[in-house]
Amino acid sequence: MKKLIRFIVVLLILAAVLAIFKPSESDFESWINNSSSKQRGNAKGDNVVEKLVDKGVTTATQVQVLSTYQYSNHYVLASVKARANGEKLNYLGIAGFWVKLP
Repeated sequence: MKKLIRFIVVLLILAAVLAIFKPSESDFESWINNSSSKQRGNAKGDNVVEKLVDKGVTTATQVQVLSTYQYSNHYVLASVKARANGEKLNYLGIAGFWVKLP
């Protein structure tokens, strides 16, 4: 019985911590901006034109995600659905971190 009570208490504490550190909409926007700037900094391509095209595609994707996202607030996590380049993108935010789902 004591083990069950300890397990429930630990579970409640974990849920409270996750709820406190759940990322917000502004956290998502900051994360998208930071990840896009990192991708632009590591542009792929053998010459200047290919690198500029890659940077342009990354910027266009960022703008599309930021203009089409729908933030869903849950108790201990957050989810975002967006569209970019004709495909649906899903993101999951938990404990202050964002992850792009496949």
